[in-house]
Amino acid sequence: MENLLAPIKQFLQCETPDEWIEQARQPTQLSALLIDHCNCEL
Repeated sequence: MENLLAPIKQFLQCETPDEWIEQARQPTQLSALLIDHCNCEL
């Protein structure tokens, strides 16, 4: 798994904080999360 994540971590230059993940998992954040994902896909 670490080998697969290595290029992503190198690109981001830091790991995602656990606090961000907890906030992103909140049901009230679903729209923002989906919009962000859509923008990344574009």
